[in-house]
Amino acid sequence: MKLYLITVFIFGLASMLVTAQTTNVAPSPSPQTVEQDPFSDPLIKQVQARHQKAVNGDTKETKALTADLEKWTKEQPKNHLLQVYLGSAYTLCSRDARIGPGKLTYLENGGKEMDAAVAADPNNPAVRFVRAIDYFSLPAIFGKRQTARDDFQLLVKQVEGVIKTPYTLNIETQQAIYYYAGLSYRQLDQPQQAKEVWARGLKLNPVSPLGVKIQEKLKD
Repeated sequence: MKLYLITVFIFGLASMLVTAQTTNVAPSPSPQTVEQDPFSDPLIKQVQARHQKAVNGDTKETKALTADLEKWTKEQPKNHLLQVYLGSAYTLCSRDARIGPGKLTYLENGGKEMDAAVAADPNNPAVRFVRAIDYFSLPAIFGKRQTARDDFQLLVKQVEGVIKTPYTLNIETQQAIYYYAGLSYRQLDQPQQAKEVWARGLKLNPVSPLGVKIQEKLKD
């Protein structure tokens, strides 16, 4: 009987110790969510293709895409990639508009939408990349080229892991960031920085279409 009571006591004490230890153990941190490349979204791929047509001078597509983006951003107010594309579409509308107040209004609204999208989603490299390319493409008189270069610098740091982002970009997007970053450096008369960033981008894939373009730039 005594042996039985001692056994029960020891078992009960051991159970209390295990419970106490379990209670004091800190919970394991949940793994960080990794998001896929934002440009891989099917809708965004469609927007990309239509946006490129607009960039190439298709004025009908520019109007149609702008109208669709205005609709989609109202339906998805937290989709800041759609928002930044809307801003870019406005700048293309400014390009196509007749000289007058409306031309400047489109340009101002475009800048506001793009800046607001980046401010709302600063860690999304796709959002910043669209703004950077748009600002890079604007004439120097509008004073946006420094912002474009700063965006590209930050994007390169995200690609290289210096600045953390929850997104995993595919090789094509990464190489595009290096390519345009180099163009931006060259645009601001910083040829050495351009060569350095192109050399790093080339290592990702020397034989891709962008890799070939980078090699051509490095030979200039």
